[in-house]
Amino acid sequence: MSNYPFIIIPLLTGIFTQAIKFTLSVIRHRKIEIKYLFTPGHMPSSHTSFAVSLVTVTGYYRGIDSIEFAIAVCLAYVVIYDAMNIRIHIGRNGAAINRIVDELKLSGYPELKERVGHLPAEVAVGGVLGFLFSMFLINFL
Repeated sequence: MSNYPFIIIPLLTGIFTQAIKFTLSVIRHRKIEIKYLFTPGHMPSSHTSFAVSLVTVTGYYRGIDSIEFAIAVCLAYVVIYDAMNIRIHIGRNGAAINRIVDELKLSGYPELKERVGHLPAEVAVGGVLGFLFSMFLINFL
């Protein structure tokens, strides 16, 4: 077996999940803007979907008792932890800084993004999509 499924399936899964996020953003805002393709945060988490896809593919092809699977699980943990915890705090800091800039009427400061992390439900949906779409691709590629 070639190693191509280890990168192709997670990439396709990440793209698929990001396309869903883009579609939901277009519906929510009632307009099409390219920036929605690259929006961090929101539903579903494409980072989580990508990471779970890598875990799924690795477990399927190498086995859940392999070192590759263990590495994929550890990597997924870091990605998901970052999405739910670290980036949520970055967004909160951005919101606080934006309020300070507004209250002090400071000029020359760019408005910081306030939504860069994920809520648990967004991560959960990304994980489910990552697993299901990966299994679909494994069976049809």
